[in-house]
Amino acid sequence: MTSVNETAALARRVDGMLRRYMAVQENLFKPSLRKIVRIPGIYRPIDYSANLGMLEELLRELAEVKTAIRRQESEAASSEGKFLGMLRGYVSLMTSAAEKLAFICSRLKERSEGGVYGKEEYESDMASLREVQKKHLETGVVLNDLLKGMARREPPQEDRDAGTEA
Repeated sequence: MTSVNETAALARRVDGMLRRYMAVQENLFKPSLRKIVRIPGIYRPIDYSANLGMLEELLRELAEVKTAIRRQESEAASSEGKFLGMLRGYVSLMTSAAEKLAFICSRLKERSEGGVYGKEEYESDMASLREVQKKHLETGVVLNDLLKGMARREPPQEDRDAGTEA
């Protein structure tokens, strides 16, 4: 049986990965004066290679977490079992989003090196990314609701400890 602490550790790990994914996305797409104004000393081009490296590392970690979730034993009908099932789906969607973002990043890197990545293709890729991100966000909302429900049903730690001393 999976402990609540192991489940919470997996959830925290996924949350950290989500923060890193969002940081890469912000670095790639958030407008800033440092990216727009091409004045030496102020202008800082986007480092596509570094962002791509971060996404590839994130994809490796997502695979590890998905494997760890599968190893967890929990009754499917329990709130923890439902949470783990939803977390696995959430990780799968985050993996799809990270793969799409890595593809876009690699194409933008190619374009910055003189390759061709047309506006229509870019817009199509971005629409595909937004579609996956929408599903990912919706799953995250359900996951948060499950987590809140588990927190309301979970007795305080000292009550759980008192039950094991008898």
